[in-house]
This record gives sequence, C-alpha cells and structure tokens, in this order.
Amino acid sequence: MKRLFLVLLALLAMTTANAGMIRAEQDYSPIRPQMKVKFRYIIAHMEQKESTWEVTVVKSSFPDSITYTWIRPQKDREAWKGTRILLEMKTSKNFNPWYRNGESKATTDTAPWLSQMILSELREKGRSETFKEGGSGALNWAAADLTVKEKVIFPVLLNGKPEALNALKLNKGITVWNNLNNPLVLEYEPLAIPLFTSVTGWKVTEINY
Repeated sequence: MKRLFLVLLALLAMTTANAGMIRAEQDYSPIRPQMKVKFRYIIAHMEQKESTWEVTVVKSSFPDSITYTWIRPQKDREAWKGTRILLEMKTSKNFNPWYRNGESKATTDTAPWLSQMILSELREKGRSETFKEGGSGALNWAAADLTVKEKVIFPVLLNGKPEALNALKLNKGITVWNNLNNPLVLEYEPLAIPLFTSVTGWKVTEINY
C-alpha cells in the first residue's frame, strides 16, 4: 500500500511539473515599459547568428496602444533607429515588418506583435481573415487569411533564463507567442514579398523585463 502511494505521488508530481512547463496558453507575461526584446535576423531563409537588433517598450497601454523604440546596428556605419506608436493593438490586422531608418510615427500597424483580436481568432477558429502583412499603406500586398499550422514550443531566454514558450506556427512564415497579454511575433520568415522592400525576417532570442 505504501509503495502504491509513493507511485501515485510521483505521478502527481510529474503531472504538476509538466503542467507548469507546457501550458496551452501563457497570458502571464504582459507587455510593459522597459520590456526589451532581442531579435536575430533571418535573411533569405537563413538565420544570421551574429546579427541582432532590439526593441524597447517605452510606454504600454495594451491592448490599446504601445510606444517603442527600435535599433538595428549596421556594419561600418551608424545604427538605424526609430520609434513607433502602435495605436490599435486591440483590433488591427495591419502588420508592416518594414522598418525605415529615422522613422517616428503613430500607426495602426502592429509589428513586431499581432493584435489581441487576431490571436483570439486564431485560438478560437484557427483562422484570422484579411490580415495585411505589409501594413496599412502597402497597397501592393494583398490582404490574406492567417491560419494555424500547428502548436509549437519556442525556446527563448526570459530574464536571462531558458524558457519554453507556447506558440502558434502560422502560414505567412509567422510564429506568434500564444499569450493574449503579449502576442509577440517570435519568428517571422518572409515567404513572398516584393524584393524592393528589403524586408528581413527575425527570430526572438531574448526577452527581458
């Protein structure tokens, strides 16, 4: 009897541990001021391990708006920098991964996040319609549906410690953190975009608060 009790106790401990490690949804790490995200470039479907860029959240009223700065170091020249104020993080379906040096703008685009509504639709229906990858001003990028391909575990450093984030892998080369309080695009690999835009993809490597 004692042996059976110990076996059951061990099984319970394993179940509890697994539940803590692999949750279907992670809504506990919100976007907030001073949150920093480090990205690694993806160019021509290849991860550039030595090339990184960063985003720093300056102000957050999520899910309504976010203000952040970004910096992209350049080889042999001054780093590219910019500021974006994201005005419609609750419902926008505009993305826009195209960063221009010196930009300072308020926009309905959401990159490098998706809106809360898009993630909600992906959770509930596995699909979000009329997604504009190029953002509000990209007339040559037609709107298309985002669809869930599979649920995945995405490794990052969270506050300096290895963490496995639950994520949704989508079409359009997008993997999004399954977190309604922080629907960060963890990986973006452009699949079919106009060449003249010079858009680069990314992979999140670190998140710090």
